[in-house]
Amino acid sequence: MINILFAVFSILAGILLAEIAYIVLLIIEYVILGNFNFELTSAWHYLKVGGGGGGIMGIGIALLRYFGVKGF
Repeated sequence: MINILFAVFSILAGILLAEIAYIVLLIIEYVILGNFNFELTSAWHYLKVGGGGGGIMGIGIALLRYFGVKGF
């Protein structure tokens, strides 16, 4: 059960980090160029990228814990 929680929380953390990175990039763009260009398609793309990366990381951690690799 704990392995499933690791996978789920890793996916959520990946999504959150990807969206925070997108917001930071928007702020940097606003400071440099002086305009705010938010696109919902880009936000959706970063959400999918974060979910994919978090899923890979979470499933990897769950498998390493399942097989009893030292350090996990």
